[in-house]
Amino acid sequence: MNINLAIDRLRELLGEEKVLTAPEDLYVYGYDSSIVYTGRPWAVIRATSTDDVVHVLKVADEYSIPIIPRGGGSSLTGSSVPVNGGIVLDLRSMNKIKVYVDDGVVEAEAGATVDEVDRECRKYGFMFPIDPASAEVATIGGTIANDGGGMRGARYGTMRHALLAVEVVLPGGKVLQLGSPVYKQALGYELAQLIAGSEGTLGVITRGWFKIVPLPERLGRILAFFNDVEDAAKAIFMIRRRGLNPLILEFLDDITLQAVESVYKLGLPQAAAAVLADVDGPHESIERLINTFRNIFEEFRAFKVEVALTPEEMNRIYMARKAAYPALSKLYPVVIIGDICVPISKLPQMVKAIKSIASKYDVPIAAVGHAGDGNLHTFTGLNTASGDEWDRGCKANDEISLIALELGGSVSAEHGIGIQKKYLLEKEIKYRGSEYALEIMRQIKRIFDPKGILNPGKLFD
Repeated sequence: MNINLAIDRLRELLGEEKVLTAPEDLYVYGYDSSIVYTGRPWAVIRATSTDDVVHVLKVADEYSIPIIPRGGGSSLTGSSVPVNGGIVLDLRSMNKIKVYVDDGVVEAEAGATVDEVDRECRKYGFMFPIDPASAEVATIGGTIANDGGGMRGARYGTMRHALLAVEVVLPGGKVLQLGSPVYKQALGYELAQLIAGSEGTLGVITRGWFKIVPLPERLGRILAFFNDVEDAAKAIFMIRRRGLNPLILEFLDDITLQAVESVYKLGLPQAAAAVLADVDGPHESIERLINTFRNIFEEFRAFKVEVALTPEEMNRIYMARKAAYPALSKLYPVVIIGDICVPISKLPQMVKAIKSIASKYDVPIAAVGHAGDGNLHTFTGLNTASGDEWDRGCKANDEISLIALELGGSVSAEHGIGIQKKYLLEKEIKYRGSEYALEIMRQIKRIFDPKGILNPGKLFD
């Protein structure tokens, strides 16, 4: 491997301005939003087209240089950190978007953010169905790579459920379009779905084609507060059990509510937990739906229920959930973020277990998430990323994941595996008696990436 020769070749092919090697440039690409995982790339390439990506992967394959694809750097598991050096391939400048209104499809390059795609769709009376909390920075490529979800996951699922086709570049510069931009297709092995969730280990995603959905005719938003965390979880379960299909259904615990109120002063009452729901439909149905949700919340002893119907009121209520991560990050120097999913019927047990684990390890653990599909995020607040406190925080986070497994759930819902959850991925596969699945994954990796240069050190060793 000769990195200097490779960089010289890339400068000739791409131009000086797209190849960064200055220490100050390399530094900012050495970590992502996980914070605790760091590395140092040998160079950074700012690609502006699929052709640029092809050139990079041809050179990287020739010189066996690791390539780490990167979008907004909002990964929470270290999946875009260059832990073994290599070249970081920055795709953020590839951000073209085209809406095919008549077909109900949007095409977007990998560097466009989810929020940018959603805003473009809204110009035509549609919306992008997937909405991670980090939508303003999370890119299309990264969200496919991690199979991201979001607040509308209770209804629309994760990125793979919206994905119709994907363009991907393999080592050596081979460009493939996997899937078709139509709503039904039967094309043998579903390779587009294999790329979703692959975290840049099989190919570099350069664009995707997705379903879009009509904007709701009218929205209503409800925020209910509870004195018992299990009551809130039971209310969420009952909403789904009774066949209701909210646009969003979110859970917030007491630590989260206190953090948001202390930072943003929204006027939130003291409570053990809160549930946020969005209902949508024809104008004449909204009041009926709101009353149905209110009745369920009150059935499970909500002591306060706020209803918002205007954009201003809805934005204020929404901040209680949207501001959770920023607020908790301001209160604690280090935050370990968990991402589990359990069967909806097991939510009450899971939230109770989280509180018990926080007490066991003597660390504050906030729970918040897209509880309408069983997905909870935990935030373990720490003062340092070393020593006994750090060890206790990591053990607490791992134990929460293992309890989710015991309840019939999964150790990762939408944040991917990255570096953080390689051990837990192996645990889950073995727990289900499917150890050979890891070997199948490794074989697939070797088919797509024979030299092992794509995002090494992620998913599995």
